[in-house]
Amino acid sequence: MQNKDVQRLTLMVWLALVSTFLGLYFFKPELFHANNLKLLFSENLVESLLIYFLIGTLRGFTLVPLTPLLLAGALVLPAWPLYVVTLLCVLTSSSIAYYLGRYLGFDVYFNKKYPKQIAQLQQALKGKEIPVITLWGFFPVVPTDLICYVSEVMRIPLWKVLLGVIIGEAVICAVYIWGTDHLVGLILSGL
Repeated sequence: MQNKDVQRLTLMVWLALVSTFLGLYFFKPELFHANNLKLLFSENLVESLLIYFLIGTLRGFTLVPLTPLLLAGALVLPAWPLYVVTLLCVLTSSSIAYYLGRYLGFDVYFNKKYPKQIAQLQQALKGKEIPVITLWGFFPVVPTDLICYVSEVMRIPLWKVLLGVIIGEAVICAVYIWGTDHLVGLILSGL
């Protein structure tokens, strides 16, 4: 099989995964309901964290935000192990997204199709990559993996991408995890 055939096959598998997960997320939201996820994670902590890690990492292929999985995990898993595994998910899915963009040829496509815009973005970000990526990672509405695809297209070094992503995600994930833990504690104690 030639490299172009492998790239096309990888792109088709990637598009199928994205379509499948988005379809499930929008048309079968009960699969992502906290009670269903709680059953999945409550049996064994190590297995639960491993499953959480795999789902959290593979979710990056779909551009579905980590937030629903993280909030569900915050309901059923201890805070510190969840926090550490979540940050590992962020690093692995961000790295995969970064390299997948290059492998699938997104960099070549966008540099050929939009060379002027890419050059303008690169100039605007020059020396500010880490703060911009950090803010993007902290902003909960946009998928962090998207900035990884974009960063690869713009040839931002992976270490800068991962540093920015982990700083932003570390803050927002801590807020989600310990905020959820505190809120659940208040609810269970009768406020």
